[in-house]
Amino acid sequence: MTWVMFDYGGVLCHPPSPEDLALLAAAAGVGVPALVEEYWGWRRAYDLAELDAQEYWRQVGKGVGRDLSDAQVGALIRLDRASWLRLRAGTVALVEDLARAGRPLALLSNAPDDLADAIARLPIAAHFGHLIFSCQLKLAKPDPECYRRALAMLAAKAEDVIFIDDRAENVAAATALGLHSLRFTSSEGIRTAVAERLDGRR
Repeated sequence: MTWVMFDYGGVLCHPPSPEDLALLAAAAGVGVPALVEEYWGWRRAYDLAELDAQEYWRQVGKGVGRDLSDAQVGALIRLDRASWLRLRAGTVALVEDLARAGRPLALLSNAPDDLADAIARLPIAAHFGHLIFSCQLKLAKPDPECYRRALAMLAAKAEDVIFIDDRAENVAAATALGLHSLRFTSSEGIRTAVAERLDGRR
């Protein structure tokens, strides 16, 4: 049995757009470059649940020299969550087609608690046998242990999993453990790559 395990950000959804980042910067009252540096600088701790949403944005605020109000923090949390919930229609269609064909599916994503909860409520989430998030594992890609834990949850061997991610370092780490890893560049391209990999395993 071959599992297909998808990343979320950048694969199943579009990443935050320049417009999203501009809205976040405006809500924080700072320029986009300053906001982006702190946003990504603290993101891994947020994804690992070392910080909750309020703590994350307080740290981002400190980093840009702002003492953010409760109202600002609330607005930033809402804007940030919304920026990660615009799905790629082509990838959604691929997930639906694979599910319809009876292919077991999993999701492995670096995501904080509040975003993980929002993802789990999306209709597309029902197609996945496992939704696995860094905030739950307290491990994040490309840490090899993150993949090992995911494989244990799937009760699958590495060679029985096709893994899809848009980040080269995550693909390389999965490949090193024996997963059949594919680098996502477009929904159309990954559909072809998945079909070829599945055909090759028949």
